[in-house]
Amino acid sequence: MHEQEHRLQSLLTGQNFNAESDMDEWLETAKGYAHAYAQATNGIAVLSDFQNNVNHIYSGLFGQTLGLPEYAENKDSVFEHEVFDNIPDEELVERHILELRFFHFLESVPAAQKTDFNAICIVHFQRKVTPPLSVLHTTRYLLCHANGSIWLGLCTYIPFPQTNEVMGSCIINTRTGETVCLEQFDSRLLSHRQIEILSLLAKGEGSKQIADKLSISVNTVSRHRQDILTRLRVTNTAAAVEIGLRLRLI
Repeated sequence: MHEQEHRLQSLLTGQNFNAESDMDEWLETAKGYAHAYAQATNGIAVLSDFQNNVNHIYSGLFGQTLGLPEYAENKDSVFEHEVFDNIPDEELVERHILELRFFHFLESVPAAQKTDFNAICIVHFQRKVTPPLSVLHTTRYLLCHANGSIWLGLCTYIPFPQTNEVMGSCIINTRTGETVCLEQFDSRLLSHRQIEILSLLAKGEGSKQIADKLSISVNTVSRHRQDILTRLRVTNTAAAVEIGLRLRLI
């Protein structure tokens, strides 16, 4: 499992979930949505149950040509590894980072509006004989608890025509059609001081050197370093620097 995937799964399944009535009914309804999408588009629809750490994969004819069954249930993971196996590692890392950004963006959105947003990117499925296939990948969260925790997510994959234009990842408000400026919300992940410290860590500076440069104590630097790891959901400084660079925080 990629480091980015591990921390994303930890973030999604580690939420403070509520036990609410009618959950079984809602789950069956969501399964119906996923199955209908796969049948209507010939694509792939993955329903992820973050509360129970389970995913349900529904495949139309496109998915079945890749060797996926029409339906599969995977326990002990919210991610569709059978699908991820077709995607180059670098693109998969970018996909996980997009969902990390998406999740943090939604922290600023009222619970009733979280399901209005989609995260979209292009990935390429590797094939043995023919060139890689361009695929439109969408992530959306279908159901949230009253406390804002996200219970069910839906990821979809459909073939997408290759063009000369490069389509970047984005978040769209499906209610208004507006595109969210990700960079604006990325900058809120860390405080100004934390970004300063992360930038110095990226240059190879140690805690003592950083403390001297910023005129703060080593203990304060250590506390900020731990807060950075917690906020970015990583376990070490190298991973934090990688995320900071990819999000253009540093």
